[in-house]
Amino acid sequence: MNVRKYSCAIVLALVALYACNNDDDDAPSIEPPRDRAEQQVNEAVLLENYLDTHFYEFVDNPINPDFQIVNLDTIAGVNSDRTPISQSEFLSTKVITRDGVDYTLHILSFRKGAPGMRSPTFADSTRVTYRGEQLYDNLDQDGDGIPDTADVDADGDGNPDTLNDEVRTDADDDGIADDSDVDNPELVGEPDSDNDGIIDEKDSVDNNDVNRKVFDDRVSPFWFDQSAAIEGWRETLVDFTGASGFTINTDGTVDYNDDFGNVTVFMPSGLAYFNNPPIGSGIGRYKSLVFNIQLYAVNEADHDADGIPSYLEDLDNDRLVADSDDNSDSDTGELIPDYLDNDDDNDGTLTRDEITVNDANNDGFISLDEITFYDDDGDGIKNHLDRDDRDPKNE
Repeated sequence: MNVRKYSCAIVLALVALYACNNDDDDAPSIEPPRDRAEQQVNEAVLLENYLDTHFYEFVDNPINPDFQIVNLDTIAGVNSDRTPISQSEFLSTKVITRDGVDYTLHILSFRKGAPGMRSPTFADSTRVTYRGEQLYDNLDQDGDGIPDTADVDADGDGNPDTLNDEVRTDADDDGIADDSDVDNPELVGEPDSDNDGIIDEKDSVDNNDVNRKVFDDRVSPFWFDQSAAIEGWRETLVDFTGASGFTINTDGTVDYNDDFGNVTVFMPSGLAYFNNPPIGSGIGRYKSLVFNIQLYAVNEADHDADGIPSYLEDLDNDRLVADSDDNSDSDTGELIPDYLDNDDDNDGTLTRDEITVNDANNDGFISLDEITFYDDDGDGIKNHLDRDDRDPKNE
């Protein structure tokens, strides 16, 4: 019996059972998700404004000197002369269409990676380091560069605003309300991380306190499964390559050649977590995200070890391998997509025994032309997907 296969099916069935039996009438109502097209229109404006009003700089990484941290900050105060991200020579865009909605990735390609090395597919394993941040909503109604939370006259009508039934004041007439102004003697000692004159408590967008915006940070290289990544990440890395080589040090650590891929991507929530961020991640719903990623190496993934690389088990060519359209034997009641199923047609003969694989160039990557498929009964259906054909081919 294929224990792995049926164990996965049981887990999936239990998950489905739990979800379907949550009928408690007293459970809190769940807000329906926003319209994806409308949300994308709104986020596109926020992202473009962010790129116009922020700059980047490289900061030394004391934990892993192989790469520098990309620090993002607002063009304001002492940084008012910095070049906006939108004008960077490294910036490009990539449009991804999903469910009829066009999403735009804004990509800072600092380095594409070593020439001649293989780019990962949407289902491969990648060795990476990264840092993930979320954008905060920068509400600035009058466009004066002061966020509404700190603006004495947020709507720009010439009159100070009222907050909690009290008229806001601005003793030094710099546009920053006294309750937010670092120059206010009563706020001595309050941090202003980006030196723009607004205390961090009132400046959640601009301040550089990483604990307010960084939700994940991996500074030591590790293997990451592309098939499990959010789409914005996946569709960014497929255009980059890893390093040309590496050195193993005497202490067992690894140093990669200094030609690995290095990229920062700004993505809308529709290519990230949309309305369903991971619990406990600190990521808000409908949050655009920023990832700075270093790509060191790529391994072709064959998750079920059936001889067919996982990316070739995307039956409907939608660049997703885990959806229901990629399950050849769903008519048998099985819930496992082909890339995790070592017997794709559920005929009792393992897929790897119904095909022949030959890595002709010995590069460790299997392409479609290096796999021989069979059709014993000539019905146009390959043996590994046809329950009528089950004779082993590699005995």
